[in-house]
Amino acid sequence: MALCIASSGAAQADALYVGAGAYFTDVEIAAGGEDDITPAGFVGYQFLDSNLLMLSAEVGYYDLGAWSGSLDDVNYSVDASALTFAGVAYVPLGPFFEVYAKAGLAAVEVKTRFADTPRTDDDTETFIGAGVALDFFDTVDIYAEYLQFDNQIDSQMIGVGIRFDFF
Repeated sequence: MALCIASSGAAQADALYVGAGAYFTDVEIAAGGEDDITPAGFVGYQFLDSNLLMLSAEVGYYDLGAWSGSLDDVNYSVDASALTFAGVAYVPLGPFFEVYAKAGLAAVEVKTRFADTPRTDDDTETFIGAGVALDFFDTVDIYAEYLQFDNQIDSQMIGVGIRFDFF
């Protein structure tokens, strides 16, 4: 009996989760700033879930945007995306609300075309983010987050989405 009571207060993990969202992306490049609405998705594993802190590891895909234009009478197009690996720390603020921060590495791919000459650049950079989530039924979260990718295209994203937990 004492063992059951002691173990009920121990930290547990919810295990696997998946999520997807839509993001407003603001990008700064040499030709100026561009905005786009882009998709994102992620899969994570929550390995610690206590009353004070939740910790997860997460793999994600973020579309950083696609745009085109003309600079000095030369047409260009840019398409960028990132594959990410991050650590995420959640702090619950009551039974249904949590704030979180994430940080990790992003493998960024930027495909450009200037004057009909294609080029692909790959880079690995750090990224950071912070957000809030509203927890429904212990298995569904609605979230809003801000992400900053510091790479050759200096991308900032604000997004909303949904996350499903699998026990």
